[in-house]
Amino acid sequence: MAGLVGDHVAIHWSEGQVASRIERSFPGSHAVVTISSSFYLPRLALSGSVQDVHAHVTNVTDGSLHIDTVDVTARDVKIDRTALVQGRTRVNSLSTATITASLPLAEVARATGYGAVADLGGLATGLKANVQAETGEVRVGIGPLTFTFPYNSLVPCVGSGEVAGEELILSCTTHTVPAALQ
Repeated sequence: MAGLVGDHVAIHWSEGQVASRIERSFPGSHAVVTISSSFYLPRLALSGSVQDVHAHVTNVTDGSLHIDTVDVTARDVKIDRTALVQGRTRVNSLSTATITASLPLAEVARATGYGAVADLGGLATGLKANVQAETGEVRVGIGPLTFTFPYNSLVPCVGSGEVAGEELILSCTTHTVPAALQ
């Protein structure tokens, strides 16, 4: 029983450490981190890894761009066991991470200089965005809009984009640990 309680406490402590790191990186944001790993402490001791880490971050502001939510789901995450013993959580590597960011179309319109979403026309659900890597930033084109935002410590990759209702959903997959999770 004591082992289960210790395991539970250790998972929550690690989740809190990662959430705090993200919130420090993006002041005003709120992060909820969930670690899915059965037998957390024994698994860490033996392999130094956990099965999945999921971070749900709301109210992210990056420069002048406001992102409603960013979800990061990382699989087969390798944790630095030495740092853990020293009271820190540090992610060394991961197998894969899927990152999904949701931006309100009103924010996209504002960022591109349009007055209101209604002025845009033609941004129907399912419309695909053209997402390209530029030097140090991501360029997104959707309908008449084109905007850029810098790669950041939470969204370090380029993927695809699509309109879903009143949101622009951007997603990508990486094999590199997002800096905000380190």
